[in-house]
Amino acid sequence: MKKKRRNNKELLLAILSGLLMAGAWPTYGFSSLIFVAFVPLLFVERSLSTYVKRHSWLLIRYSFISFLIFNLITTWWIGKVALAAGVSCLLNAIVMTVFFQFYHLIRTSIYNKDDKGQWTLIITWLCFELLHYHWELNFPWLTLGNVFATDIKLIQWYEFTGVFGGSLWVLVTNVLIYRAVSYFMYSDKSYIKLIKNLIAPLLVIIVPMILSTIMFYSYKEKEDPIDVVVYQPNNDPFDEQYSLTVNQIIDNLFIQSDSLLDENVDYIVCPESVLQGGTFEHQLDEALYISRIRKGIGSKAPNAAMIIGASTYKLYQKGEPLEPTARKFNNHDSYYDAYNTNLYIDTTFKIQKRHKSRLTPGVERMPYIKYLKFIENYALDLGGTVGSLGIDKEEIPFVSPDKRVKIASIICYESIFGEFVTNFIKNGANVIFISTNDGWWGDTQGYKQHCAYASVLAVETRRSIARSANTGRSCTINQRGEISNATDYWVKAVFREKINLNNTKTFYSRYGDYIAHISAIIGLMLVFIAIINRIITNKVNE
Repeated sequence: MKKKRRNNKELLLAILSGLLMAGAWPTYGFSSLIFVAFVPLLFVERSLSTYVKRHSWLLIRYSFISFLIFNLITTWWIGKVALAAGVSCLLNAIVMTVFFQFYHLIRTSIYNKDDKGQWTLIITWLCFELLHYHWELNFPWLTLGNVFATDIKLIQWYEFTGVFGGSLWVLVTNVLIYRAVSYFMYSDKSYIKLIKNLIAPLLVIIVPMILSTIMFYSYKEKEDPIDVVVYQPNNDPFDEQYSLTVNQIIDNLFIQSDSLLDENVDYIVCPESVLQGGTFEHQLDEALYISRIRKGIGSKAPNAAMIIGASTYKLYQKGEPLEPTARKFNNHDSYYDAYNTNLYIDTTFKIQKRHKSRLTPGVERMPYIKYLKFIENYALDLGGTVGSLGIDKEEIPFVSPDKRVKIASIICYESIFGEFVTNFIKNGANVIFISTNDGWWGDTQGYKQHCAYASVLAVETRRSIARSANTGRSCTINQRGEISNATDYWVKAVFREKINLNNTKTFYSRYGDYIAHISAIIGLMLVFIAIINRIITNKVNE
């Protein structure tokens, strides 16, 4: 009976952790809950380590329950596309569970199951989050630092640390609160000492908030405006965007924005994958829709350039090295690559282009197809192409003819990869345009979270953002992360706004995710120490 009561307690604690994590998440949550969200799970880990022989297997079960609840409540909307896409919630919960188990093994190996070493969770979890930015099963959506995306007054210091600074903040606070409560429960049931032990985590929470609020109100943008028109066509991504002809889409664009276009407009920002059907890139200059766009710009906004999403293809020449994503034409001995592309089009005859590089796993890229080519045909059909897309190898901004404006042209999913975006900044980008299509997920938290994360990016880089969504939420975001002109879901919309350029690089723009990279080095050292310690312990026990 006693064992059953203990198991029920641990189950309830695991469920509580999952609910606290989910309850903190934007855009419906209360972010401060994240400061205690790991505490119940740390008590589960302590209890199992202390009292249960087969504690590792039970910990896997209970931690998986926590992380599955977290993933299902925050990202269930992924399954609106297809059941296969929804499996990512399960996979992410499994990966989180594996890394929590790594933490447990490292802690108990180094500290011999004593109730010490919870700080190793900080390192282990940061290593997990870093992995999610760099492997081909990437899914950094639930990086802990993103939890404050709608509380931008509290995270102005992200310009120094990036989103990993937020993750570090969350993890340190959880460990300190756990240590304070644990000491009270198991060592000294003195409320005075409990209050004293809680002073440190409270300071860790409050001081960064105060400093950030001061930074928020003291930050002033330098006046260096560009005039942008942001377009939201609201084409149904499942059928309408494919049934409309390219000419119809372009005509609708100019009709919808007609009243806002004049000679003072600098840029017209359009969503991802607006132009379907596909064009080989060596034929872009001759494409009729390019001429149609140039004609529209010339007659309505002669000094403007349009950034617009399109499906494009590269034809490989004979003997040219093939990328792993290259596809063979049916019944023909030649190859091509498909791209999710943004085009920079003005009235000149030079088209600039860039290809999406951070691809959505299972949708735009099947992970590790270099080694698992047979799974290529299982990619989900989103955005008009089936199979893995080609990518750019460098992050090169679009550059205006006078070289005053350098645009980090970010496509959809790429906007949550902060260090990736800083590569554009290092190459001179002084403004960010995000082109996206969030209509796949319906009227859910998906498009709201995606837009909120762009505020984090604005603070990290101190770059103004113009965000154009097919449907979802189009907006502008200033360098403090404040959202303006936010459009409603499932409505046609267009607006015009001036946003400021900024050529100053933040500390984060220069050094990227240095917190996570340092944690990875420490993590490797911990693994080495844990292995050596385990070997020594086993020999002593023999």
